[in-house]
Amino acid sequence: MRPTKLTMSAFGPYAGKTELELDKLGTGGIYLITGDTGAGKTTIFDAITYALFGCASGDNRDASMLRSKYAGPSTPTQVELVFEYAGKEYYIKRNPDYERPKLHGDGVTVEKAYAELRYPDGRVVTKLKDVNKAVTDIMGIDRSQFTRIAMIAQGDFLKLLLASTEERKKIFQKLFRTQEYSLLQDKLKSEATKLSREYESLSESRKQYIDSVVLKEDGVLSLEMKKARDGEMPVNEVITLVETIIENDSKADSEYDEKLKKIEAGLERITAELTRAQAVDKAKKSKALYEAQLADKLLLKEKLSEQLKNEEKRSEQTKEIVRSAAQLEAQLADYDEKDKLTEMLAGTKKELEKIKALLSEKKKSGEECEKRIRENEAERKSLENAGADKARLEAELKEEKEKKDGLERLSKELEEEKKLEKELSQIQADYLSAAEAAKRDREKYEANNKAYLDAQAGILAGTLTDGKPCPVCGSVSHPSPAQQAENAPDKKELDRLRKASQLSQKAERETSERAGLLKGKTEEKKRLTKSLIKELLGNENPETLLVSLNEEKASVESRISDLKCRLEEIQKAEERKAQLDTLCLKEKEKAQTLQNEIVNLNGLAAKKEEACQNAEKRLGQLSERLSFESKKQAQEAVKALEKRRSELETALKKAKEEYESCDKSITVLKSKIEEAKKLSENEKVIDTEEEIKRQTGMKAEKAELTEKQKSVHARISTNKAALEKIRQRSDEISAVEKKRTWVKALSDTANGTLSGTGKIMFETYIQMTYFDRIIERANLRLMVMSGGRYELKRRIEAENNRSQSGLELNVIDHYNGSERSVKSLSGGESFKASLSLALGLSDEIQSSSGGIRLDTMFVDEGFGSLDSESLSQAIDALASLSEGNRLVGIISHVDALKQRIDRQIVITKDNNGTSRAKIVV
Repeated sequence: MRPTKLTMSAFGPYAGKTELELDKLGTGGIYLITGDTGAGKTTIFDAITYALFGCASGDNRDASMLRSKYAGPSTPTQVELVFEYAGKEYYIKRNPDYERPKLHGDGVTVEKAYAELRYPDGRVVTKLKDVNKAVTDIMGIDRSQFTRIAMIAQGDFLKLLLASTEERKKIFQKLFRTQEYSLLQDKLKSEATKLSREYESLSESRKQYIDSVVLKEDGVLSLEMKKARDGEMPVNEVITLVETIIENDSKADSEYDEKLKKIEAGLERITAELTRAQAVDKAKKSKALYEAQLADKLLLKEKLSEQLKNEEKRSEQTKEIVRSAAQLEAQLADYDEKDKLTEMLAGTKKELEKIKALLSEKKKSGEECEKRIRENEAERKSLENAGADKARLEAELKEEKEKKDGLERLSKELEEEKKLEKELSQIQADYLSAAEAAKRDREKYEANNKAYLDAQAGILAGTLTDGKPCPVCGSVSHPSPAQQAENAPDKKELDRLRKASQLSQKAERETSERAGLLKGKTEEKKRLTKSLIKELLGNENPETLLVSLNEEKASVESRISDLKCRLEEIQKAEERKAQLDTLCLKEKEKAQTLQNEIVNLNGLAAKKEEACQNAEKRLGQLSERLSFESKKQAQEAVKALEKRRSELETALKKAKEEYESCDKSITVLKSKIEEAKKLSENEKVIDTEEEIKRQTGMKAEKAELTEKQKSVHARISTNKAALEKIRQRSDEISAVEKKRTWVKALSDTANGTLSGTGKIMFETYIQMTYFDRIIERANLRLMVMSGGRYELKRRIEAENNRSQSGLELNVIDHYNGSERSVKSLSGGESFKASLSLALGLSDEIQSSSGGIRLDTMFVDEGFGSLDSESLSQAIDALASLSEGNRLVGIISHVDALKQRIDRQIVITKDNNGTSRAKIVV
C-alpha cells in the first residue's frame, strides 16, 4: 500500500484544508517529516490510519477527539486519501462523529460519522462496517497489524528491547496472536486441578461409605472394622471384610426365618380353635335375638300391606294431573308471543313518534336551506366584476412599483455622482501637488547633477600639469582649467536625489492616470443620471431636482398604498365569491339530502303504522284463547300440578319400598336363624383360658424374633449399598488417578513448572520461535548501525529456576567477544538496538500476515540521541530498508537529518496554534 494524495480538513492541529501530493516524494527511498515539537508530524500518519481504518494510530487518540479546536463552524472535519495497492488506485473519505457550533443561532450540533470507499472500477461502498471490512480485505491486514508494520513509534521498542520474559510474552501475545496457546496452558492447569479435586472428593466419598458400614456392637469383627474406618486397611481387604459381615448377617436372618415359621404354625392352630368356640357361643345368642326380630317384622308387614293398597288408590289421580299440565304447557309459547307483540307494539309506537318528529324537523331544515341558497346566490351576483377590477389594479400597481424602483435608482445614482465629483476634486488637487513636487525634485536633481559634474571637472583639472597631455582631450597645454566647485554632492547623495525625482515623477503619472479614470467615470455617471431625470421627471430644473424627486417619491408611495388597499378589498371580494360558490354547492347538496331523507321517513312511517295495526289485531286473538293473564301465572299453575303428581308418585314409591324392605328382612332373619341353629349343633368343648394364655406367650416370642430380624435386615441392606458404592468409588478413583497423573505431567510441562528444569511455558516456547526470527532480521540492521560490533542473541540459560524464562535478550560485543544483558547498552546503542529490533519485528509481522508488503513505512524514534557516525549508520540501515519500491518516512526534528535528507514534508506552526504542511523535493 502506498498513499499518493492526503487531504486533511479541520483535523488535529490543521484548522483549514491541507492537501499533500505524496506521490511527489517518489516511490522509493527516504524522506523526512520535520517540524517543531507538537506541530503535527505524527498527525500525518494518524490521518492515513484514520482514513483506512476509522481510528488514529495511537490507542490514546479516539476518533471523536480528532476535530481541530481551531476550525471554524463551517469547516468540516474529514480526511481524504488516495492510495495504490497491487497497481490499482483506491479513494477513501471519512469523517468522525464530532460536535461543532451551529451555523445559525447558539448551541452545538453533532455531525454523524461517515465513510466512503471508491474502487478502481467505480464501485462505491458507504456504510462504516462495510468500508472497514473492504479495506481489511483489500490490504489483508487489520488496523493493529498495520500500525505495527507501517509505524515504528517513539519509545515503544525500547520497552521491547529491555522487557522481561513476562513483559515480552504479553507484547508477542498481541502481535502474533498466541493467546490460544496460553488458553491451552490454562485449560491444562484447570483440568489438572479439577482432577485433583475430583480424586480427593471421590476418596472422601469412599471413606464416608466405609464409615456407614454397621455391625453388632459385640461382634467379633468390630476391631477389624475400626481399622478399616481409620484407613489402616487396604481397600481390597475392606471390601472382603464387608462381604464377611453381610454373609454372617444373612446366616442369622435364615435362622430367624425357621423359628418364626414354627411359631406362626402354632398360632394358626390355637387361633382356629378359639375362633370356632367363639362362633358357637355367638350363634346361640344370635338365634334368640333373630327370632324376636322376626316376630316384630311379621306384624309390621301386615301394617305396610294395608298402607300400600291405600297409596295405589290415590295414584289414580296422576293421569288427570298430567293431562291438565300438558294443556297449560302447550299454551306457554302463546304467552311469549303475546309479550313480544306487546313490547314490539310499544316500541313501534315510540319509533313512529320519533319518525314524525324527525320528519317535521327535516322539513323545517329544508325550508331554511332553500332560503340560504337564495341569499347566497344574490350576494354572489353582486361580486361578479371583482376579477376584472383586480387585473386592472394589479397592472397599475406594477407600473407604480416600477416607477418607484426607478426613483430609488435615480436617488442612488445622484448620491454616487456627488461622491464621484468629490473624489475627482480631491484627486485633481492631489495631482497638482504631485506635479509641483515632481517639478521641484527634478529641478533639484538637475542642479545637483550639474554641480556633481562640475566638481568632477575641477577634480580632473587639479591633476593637470603643463607639458603633459590631458586625459580627456590630449592637449599638453592647459590655458583655462576648470575650478573645483564648493559644496558639490557626492555620488551617494546624487543617487538619492535621482531616486527621489524618479519616485515623485512616478507618483505624478499615477495620480494623473487615476484622475483621468475618475473623470471618465464621473462624466459617464452624469450622462446616466441626466437620462434617468428626463425619463422619470421630465426636463427638470437642477436647482429644484431634489425637491421634485422627493415629492414624486411621496406621490408614488401614496398611489401604491391606495392601490394595495383597493386590491386587498377586491381580494376579499374574490375570496368571498369563492366561499359563496362553495356554500351554495354545499347547501344545494344538503337540500337534496334533506329531500331524500323526508321521502325515506314518509315511507318508514307508513310501514310502522301498518305494523302497529297488525300487532293490535293479533293481541286480541291471543287474549281470547289464554286462561291466565301472564305466562308466569300459567307456569305457576303447571308447577303446582307437577308438585301434586310428584307427591302422589313419591308416596306410592315409598310405600312399595317399605313393604319390600320388610319382606326382605323377614327372609334374611329366617336364614340367619337356620344358620345359627346349624352352628350350635357342631359344638366342641375346649379349655379357652389355657389356649389364650399359650397364644399370648407365642405372640410375645414372635415379636421379639421379628425385631431382631428387622435389625439384621437393616444391616444387610445398608452394608450391601455401602459395599456397592465402595466398589464403584474405587473404580472411579482408579480411573481418575490414572488420568490425573498424565494430565498433571502435561500441565506442568506446558506451564513450565516441572521441577529441576527451566521455567518455559508452551506459549513462551512458540513465541521463542518468532523471537528468534525477529532477532535474526534485527541483526541484519544492527550489524550495519553498529559497524559490525553488536549482535542480539536470545538468552538460552535462565537466571534461576524460579521465574519464567525463554524470552530474555543479551547482546554480543564482537570487539571483546563478551556476551551481556542489553540493559548494559548506552543510550545511543540502545536506540540502535531498539530500532533494529523494531524493524525486525515489522518484517516478521508482515511475513506472518501472509506475505503482506507495505510500500510505505514511518519511523518515529529518538534520532537525537545518536552521534554523527551512528546517525549515518542508522540512515544507511533505513536506506537498505527502502530498497526497491519502498518509501520510508522519518518523523524527526533533528537538524542533522534535515541536511542529509532532501525530500521533506515540512510542518510549521502559526502563532494562533494552527499548523500548515508542505512538500519540499
